Amino acid sequence: MYITIVILASVFMIISLIRNHSNRNWKQIYSTHGNEEYFKIVAKLKEEGITYKVETSFRGFNSRNERFKDDSQYNIFVKKDEEHKAVRVLHKTS
Repeated sequence: MYITIVILASVFMIISLIRNHSNRNWKQIYSTHGNEEYFKIVAKLKEEGITYKVETSFRGFNSRNERFKDDSQYNIFVKKDEEHKAVRVLHKTS
């Protein structure tokens, strides 16, 4: 039993280290809930040619009553060297 716990803890630590290493050149610039706002932000970034990536939180297993409720969280990241340009683009009024 202790061996299983040690193995699971090691796996979680390794995954955490890999995620931290792969995300060190990226900066979160925006977090939003719902598809509508997400697509507006992504369209602005694409229009300016800014490289981005998106992480979504696990939504879980919704019941049938909640399947049309849009409560997904989107975390939008850009490369650190494009951060200032991306923030300027997001604050620009259309």
